[in-house]
Amino acid sequence: MNRVVALVLVAVLAITGCGRRRERQATELRYVLPSDTTGLSQGAALLTRIEPYREPGGALRIRGNVTFPDGVRIQVSVYRKGTQQMLGRIQVLTADHRFDSPPIFGDHGPLPRGDYRFEVLSLFNKAWQTEDVMRRTQDGLALRGPGMTRDPVGGASFYLVMERTL
Repeated sequence: MNRVVALVLVAVLAITGCGRRRERQATELRYVLPSDTTGLSQGAALLTRIEPYREPGGALRIRGNVTFPDGVRIQVSVYRKGTQQMLGRIQVLTADHRFDSPPIFGDHGPLPRGDYRFEVLSLFNKAWQTEDVMRRTQDGLALRGPGMTRDPVGGASFYLVMERTL
């Protein structure tokens, strides 16, 4: 009986060990964003002015005008142009259709003069916006204009990129 069990075990190992091992090739990671099927990006500009500027001490700040209601949270990320190197990120709230950031500093003080990319983002979900903002903008879906789009889970979001030399 032990001999039969041993032969069966050897046969199973031989069958499973035969053939070449095929390594699975990693598939490319892709992000698929829902298309704008509701016309969110159609309409007048929501970000009507954005102005990166420097304080006398060299600190970078960003101000702008928007047609968002008061209290909308906007995030601005600053990158060195042509790279994915983020140099700073701030969040501001709109008031009277305006925003103005606090000073943005790098690891070693004011950001040096150069070419920068600014990414402006606002998500319209309950984690980012107040209940009042969500109600007044109908979860962001009442906002229409360039930069309005859908986030990966189908919610409204605002995203624009600009490049400047400062």
